[in-house]
Amino acid sequence: MKLIRRNAKYIAALVWLGLLAALFAWARFEGLDSIEILALIYHTIAQHPLAPLVYIVIYGLRPLTFFPAMLLTISAGGLFGFGMGVACTIAGENLSAATAYWIARFFGTPDQEDEDPSRQIAASRRMLQEQAFPTVVVLRAAYLPFDVVNYACGLLRVPWWPYFFGTFIGILPPMITFVSFGATVDFESFLANTETFDAASLINQDQLVISAGLLALSAVIAWYAHRRHRRVAGRMN
Repeated sequence: MKLIRRNAKYIAALVWLGLLAALFAWARFEGLDSIEILALIYHTIAQHPLAPLVYIVIYGLRPLTFFPAMLLTISAGGLFGFGMGVACTIAGENLSAATAYWIARFFGTPDQEDEDPSRQIAASRRMLQEQAFPTVVVLRAAYLPFDVVNYACGLLRVPWWPYFFGTFIGILPPMITFVSFGATVDFESFLANTETFDAASLINQDQLVISAGLLALSAVIAWYAHRRHRRVAGRMN
């Protein structure tokens, strides 16, 4: 099973590299430079009326492509701005979490257990099964790998509604922070003034300050989540 997952990741990486190579080969054939390529991609995506819906669908199907969730989250801020980026990512990230959960639940087995799990793994398993909602919230807020939590909850058959609401609440601090950092880059200004562009104006200073504050807040939340996770896991050992 591990070999299949590893090979699937390699195949997905090759597919993405092939798509990028095809894009740059086409751009070179058309005589486009890097700025023109960036402008074409940005305006095609950001200004299309269906772009938010397409983004949500792509995010929802992301577990099938192994594309990094963080990159999609950050890109939402750059493409749609902070407010719309947060709205699109809330929908897309929760849909992505649901997709991975149900894939793992469908292909997993009800009695799937490690032969000799460590005490920490065993404690985490009991927490997910016995205290699903608060444990999922803590795992999300603690910045643990997104897909690892998704698939683990599906394989362990964590009840759906505690998983859903725990995910919805727990992903908010890191998600809003990453979208905010994406929104600090002012692509519109950059692409409109490429000849007389000042690099300092590429960054939206107000949004950068907001992002720094959100990062500090989410770091505190992550620290508290890690501390609570260790304390509860220790009691269950």
